[in-house]
Amino acid sequence: MPSLFKSLAELLEKVEATKKRLEIIDLTANYLKKLSPEEIESATNMMVGRAFPKYSQKTLDISWSTLTQVLERTSHFDWNLWRQAMATTGDIGSATKSVLEQTKAKKQMQLTEKSLTITEVRRSLEVIAQASGAGSRTRKERLVTALFSQAMPVEAKYLVKIFTGEMRTGLHEGLMEQAVAKAFDVPLQKVQHASMVMGDIGEVVATLKTHGLEGLDKAGFSVFRPV
Repeated sequence: MPSLFKSLAELLEKVEATKKRLEIIDLTANYLKKLSPEEIESATNMMVGRAFPKYSQKTLDISWSTLTQVLERTSHFDWNLWRQAMATTGDIGSATKSVLEQTKAKKQMQLTEKSLTITEVRRSLEVIAQASGAGSRTRKERLVTALFSQAMPVEAKYLVKIFTGEMRTGLHEGLMEQAVAKAFDVPLQKVQHASMVMGDIGEVVATLKTHGLEGLDKAGFSVFRPV
C-alpha cells in the first residue's frame, strides 16, 4: 500500500519536536524501513528538504508570491494570523500550518477526499518542474493549487518547506546518513562513501532497499553527476 504524504509530515513533526540527535536517527530509521522501493528515494530527499535528487537540474521555480496566491485560492487564509504565527515561530511552514488549522478550506476546492501519497506528491513536483514555454506560469500555478487543495494543514506545512527549500527540522544530511545506516544495518562509512560517489542520499537508500549492501558496493561515479 502506498505511503501517505501525511505519514512523512507526521514523522517530521516528531523530528522537529525533539532536539535529541539519537532520537531523530531512531525515528527516521524506523520510518525508512516501512517505505517501498518505489517511494523511498522521493521520501528521503523530501525529508531533507529537496524536491528532487541533489544532482538533478530540475527546478520548481515557484516563488513565495505564487504560494501566497495558492493559499488564498484554497482557503480563507488570514494574513494577520499568519504574521502573528510567523512572529512566534519564525518559520514559514509552521506559520502556514497554524493559520490553516484556524481557517476553513474553500468548498469549491474540495473536489475529492483522496489522500496524498508520497509518490503522488513527487509526480506532481515533476510535472510542475517540467512546465515550460508560453503559459507555463499559469500551468504551474494550477498544478500547485491542485496539490495544496488536497493537503491537510500539516501536509501543507511541509509542502511549503519543500517549495521554499527551508526544511529546518534538525534532520540534516549527516543525520540522514546515520539513519540509513541504522535502518539497513550497514556500516556508516559505507553509506557516507556511497553518498559521495552517487551524489545523492536518496539514491543510496533506494539502492540499499532494492539490492542491499552488495548493490552499494557496486556503486560508482556517473558522468556529469557531481560528487
